[in-house]
Amino acid sequence: MNLNPTKVSAVLCLLTIAACRKSDDNNTSAGKGGNTAVIAKMAHHNISKNIINGTVYIKYNSLDAPANDTYDDSIACQIINEVPIAAFPSLKKGDYYFFARGYDTSFAASVVGGTPYTISDNSTQVDTLAVAVDEKR
Repeated sequence: MNLNPTKVSAVLCLLTIAACRKSDDNNTSAGKGGNTAVIAKMAHHNISKNIINGTVYIKYNSLDAPANDTYDDSIACQIINEVPIAAFPSLKKGDYYFFARGYDTSFAASVVGGTPYTISDNSTQVDTLAVAVDEKR
């Protein structure tokens, strides 16, 4: 039996490439398209009612604030029962970082803050997340 080394190499390369595929078990990429809604509530010194002009930003696949200050999405807060909230619907399982900014009228100061959050499964749920903010330094 005479084996051509070029053909053998080509077959081995094709087999190697065909064997390389992404595992479905690692499909935990955070982002839109899931079953979880996260309701982010801003609070300054555990009080929410005096915060205006709030915006909550979200970074997918991270538990830390991005170094370049670039977020994947943002939502302007709506005041509901004197509480500034931002609703992020349809999020997938994964890691997120939430960052909020606004203005506290009782302190006459801009406030900012952030917190990491993990959605641990793909079940349909609504999660409430407190995002603590403090005076901008």
